[in-house]
Parts: sequence; C-alpha cells; structure tokens
Amino acid sequence: MPTISQNMAQIRALLDEPSAQQPSDRILFEILSNQVIHHQSQLQNSAATWAVYNWSLQAVAGQEDYLVTAEDFGKPFLVYWDDPNDTYRPRVEVPFAMLQNADMFYNGPRQVYSSSDTYPSVSTISFFRQSDGWYARLTPIPGGSATYTVMYETMPKAPSSLGDSPGLSPFHHLIRAQTALAALPYGGWGAVRVDSSDRAMAAAWERKTQALATALGVQVAQFQKEFSTYIGSLMQAGVERRGGFGDEYVDGSDWAGIGTFGPNSF
Repeated sequence: MPTISQNMAQIRALLDEPSAQQPSDRILFEILSNQVIHHQSQLQNSAATWAVYNWSLQAVAGQEDYLVTAEDFGKPFLVYWDDPNDTYRPRVEVPFAMLQNADMFYNGPRQVYSSSDTYPSVSTISFFRQSDGWYARLTPIPGGSATYTVMYETMPKAPSSLGDSPGLSPFHHLIRAQTALAALPYGGWGAVRVDSSDRAMAAAWERKTQALATALGVQVAQFQKEFSTYIGSLMQAGVERRGGFGDEYVDGSDWAGIGTFGPNSF
C-alpha cells in the first residue's frame, strides 16, 4: 500500500515534476491530508463500516447521561448487551433514537426500580454532543448496573507521518489525482511561474496549468465514478428483520427469544 511519501512523489509526477518548492512539501502534505479525510468520510458515509472500534458503557443505577470517553469516537452504529458468563444467551441490541423520539421506543417510568447485569433494563440509547464531547443517554434511567458495548466507526483523521498508508489502496490514484488538481495553483516549473515578471512565462504558466487541469479533471471524474460505484454497491442484504433460530418459541415456555436480536428477547 503506498505511503504518504510515495503518494507525494507520484503527485509531483502527475504535476509534470514542478520545482522543488512549487508546491512546497508542506502545502502538498496539507492538500493531500485534506483529500485523505474527504476519502475516509466518503467511506464512512457508505453502507459498510470502516475503521471500527468499540467502547464499553458502564451503566449505573440512577444515572441517565454518560460521557463518551473514546477519543477517536466517530459514528456509532451498534449498541448491545450480552452476558459474559453465559455464551448461550442471545445478544441484545439496544436501538438508537433521537432525544425527542425516545418515547416512541419506551413509554414507562422514567427510572426502572431495579436491574442488574443479568437483566438489562435499557430500551433505547441516544447520542448527542455538548461542548465537552459526546454523551450517551439511556432510556429508561437504569435501576442497577450493566455493561453495554458501543461499536463505532473511528473519526476520520489526517495522516500523521510520511510513512502512513491511509485510505483504500485501490483508490489511492483518485486521491493523488484530486490532490494534484488542487495543488495546480501552487505549481511552478522553473521560470514558468504565475508570478513571473516575464509576461511570456506567466502566459506559459497559464496554458500549462489549464492543460494539466483538463487532464487531471478527466482522471478525477473517471476514478471518482469507480469509487462511487464501489461504495454504492456496499449495500446490506435488506432492511427487514431476520428471523433467528428458535423464534417460534418466543411465545412459549421454552427459552424465549433464542437467536433473536432485540430488547424484548428475555
């Protein structure tokens, strides 16, 4: 997978080998970093999950809001409870809700009387941001302790060193072409410069950058189409609820909800 340093060298090649400081490494690194963040954001906004990590939310009796302490917290996509002492019990998903819609998921007492690790009491979770960071609100307010796993996509971030290899390797050509196109105004080729006192050289710079912009624009359009098709095809198999093994026993006396995924599994 190409590193930032290798990408920068290839970007200079796309720019027809401009002078060493036109653009400077600092400007080129900044433009490339911005394109990497944009690339990661596009991936994060697709139907798939990228750069996934998890954070444990330890609920306690009587507390409604919890500060998210994960420093790289980006976009949560799954919250669940499971019993670490019983691997045969099903995992229980906690659905998301906007703060103003929590009552559509739960319409009981604001705080439950009691709960424990064995019987989780949360019906829905809401995420919101304040000045000091992200918070999670549990509905209803727990009456006891329980641990919930929050799966999230990490926050898109710029590369921190020339040895980093960010983004998807098959689409580094898109990042390079986008960076080269954005870096054109900073380019210079010897005496061919935008600020040249020689009108002929300034006019030559105009013609050269226009020609490069046309060529790079064609590449960006072609590569972006490929990338858009790629992320557009990352679709989940339907949106309906999948029936788990043992669902026929939900209303019976057997172990209710075996294989189901929901807050009413118990």
